[in-house]
Amino acid sequence: MANPSSKSIDWSPQNWPRLLFQFFTSFKLATVVLVFMTLVTLLGTLGQVDHGLHAAKAKYFHSWFFDDKIFGIPVLLPGGLLLMILLFVNMTLGAIVKVRKRWKGFGMLISHIGMLMLLAGGFVTWAFSTDGYMALYGGMSSNRVESYREWQLEIMPLSKEGVAEKAWIYPSEYLETMRSDEQRVIHAETLPFDVVINGYAPNATPIPTSAPMAAGVTGKEIDGFKLSPQKPSKEAEQNLPGCFIEIRPRDGGAPIEAILWAGSYRFDPREKPMPFTFTIGDQLYGALLVKKSWTVPFTVKLDQFIFERHPGVSMARNYESRVTRFEEGEPDKSLEIKMNEPMRHAGYTFFQESFGPSGAQPGDDMFSQFAVANNPADQWPLYSLIVTSAGLLIHFLIMLVNFTTRARKRFANPAST
Repeated sequence: MANPSSKSIDWSPQNWPRLLFQFFTSFKLATVVLVFMTLVTLLGTLGQVDHGLHAAKAKYFHSWFFDDKIFGIPVLLPGGLLLMILLFVNMTLGAIVKVRKRWKGFGMLISHIGMLMLLAGGFVTWAFSTDGYMALYGGMSSNRVESYREWQLEIMPLSKEGVAEKAWIYPSEYLETMRSDEQRVIHAETLPFDVVINGYAPNATPIPTSAPMAAGVTGKEIDGFKLSPQKPSKEAEQNLPGCFIEIRPRDGGAPIEAILWAGSYRFDPREKPMPFTFTIGDQLYGALLVKKSWTVPFTVKLDQFIFERHPGVSMARNYESRVTRFEEGEPDKSLEIKMNEPMRHAGYTFFQESFGPSGAQPGDDMFSQFAVANNPADQWPLYSLIVTSAGLLIHFLIMLVNFTTRARKRFANPAST
C-alpha cells in the first residue's frame, strides 16, 4: 500500500512551468554546477600544457560540451559556457526572484546582483569583444589593428607601380573550416577569374622538392616546392598557414598555380607583405595570405619608445611608449602607455604588450607593440566588485545592528534569557 504522506510529481504539461522553475531555482542545481565548474577549471588549466592557452579556452571554457579523458576513460562534460549560463539562470531565479524580500536580506540581494554582473560581463566579453595588436616604430602612425590568429586570403588589382587597390577578401571564417584535402572553387563577381583553393593547412611550411623530406610530402609540386602541413602549434599565434591556389581565367586562358604561405608575411611593421603576382589580360594582380585587420576611429603615433634593461643582462626592466592620439574634430592628445597603465578611449584599450625586433641590441631601432582590445564589458568586473562589496558591507551592518539590538535587550531584561 502506498504511503499516503509521500508526494507524487505531477508530470502533466500544464505543470511543466512550475517544475522547470523548481529545477532552475534549486540549491542542488547550483551545487552540481559549481562542482562541474571546479572540474572544468582544473581540466582547462591542465589542458593549456598540451593545447596552449587559446585552444584550451575554446575547448573548455567557450564551449557547450567537450569530450575529455579522466583516468583514461573518455567522458562528455558540460563546457564553461553552458555552466555559466546555468549558474546565471539559477542565481537570477533563485536568489533574486524566488527569495523572500526582507530588509535583513537587502545586502545579500545587492551582492547577488553584483555576482550576476560579473557573469553577464563574461558572456558579453565572449560574444562581443575583439582583440588584436598594433606595432609601431618611432615616428610611425596607424589606425589599423591586426589579428593575432586569424588569416584571410586577399587578391587585389595592382597599379603599374605595384600599389594595391581595393582587395577581394576570402574571410578567415571560411578558410578555417577547410580540410587539408579539400578543394573550393570560388566565383567572385568582382574578379575576371575563378579562385580555386586547394588544401588549406592552418600550419604549414614549403619544402624544396630537392630536400630528402619532400619525398614523404603529398600534394602538388609548384615551382620546385611542395607544401608540407605541420602539426598546429600550441600557441595559435605561432601558426603559419598555407594553401595551393589556382587562378582560372574565365576567357579560357591557361590557369595559374601558386603556393601561398603566411611565412612570406613580414612581421616587422616597416615591411609590407610580398604578394604572389600574376597578370590576367592587361591587369596585374597580387594574392597573399594576410592577417585579418580592422581600423579604430582614431590614429596613434609613436613619438618615443623607452626601453630599459637590467644592468648587465638583456632582460627588460621597463618599457613604455609616448604617443600622440589624433582624432577628427578633437585636439591632439599626448599620452604615455605603460605596462600597467593602458590607454582607454572610444571603447578601445591599448596595453603596452611587447617590443621588437627580437634580438635587438642596445642602440638598435626598436618598435613598440600594443595589445588592442575592444570589450564592451571591460569595466564590468570592477563595477561588479564594487556592487558586491557594497552589498556585503550593508549585510554586515544589518547583522551588526541586529546583534547589538538583541544584546541590548538581553542586558536590559536578564530574566528573559
